[in-house]
Amino acid sequence: MANSQSVFPRAVNVFGEKNNPVQSLWRNVLIVALEDALGKGFKSYGMSYTNYNDSARRWFTEPNADFKAVCTFAGFDHEYVRMKAKQYFRKEHNGRVER
Repeated sequence: MANSQSVFPRAVNVFGEKNNPVQSLWRNVLIVALEDALGKGFKSYGMSYTNYNDSARRWFTEPNADFKAVCTFAGFDHEYVRMKAKQYFRKEHNGRVER
């Protein structure tokens, strides 16, 4: 379901990696979670937009075992992904991120 409005392309592969369907699956989980945190493609699941958005952002910014596991399965360092997500959210909050 890749489209031009995606935050970043589906199944991101790092240069030189062989195609790994399991890693691709977990990388897509991260991509969808980031899109949720940014309010892309929001669908109400019984929560208000603000609560849903805040919950999705907290999954990235607050330490939790699920986030660590997903990053590990995706082949990424969870601390690095968390740091980059926090930086992006901070820039977006300050109005410096262009869309």
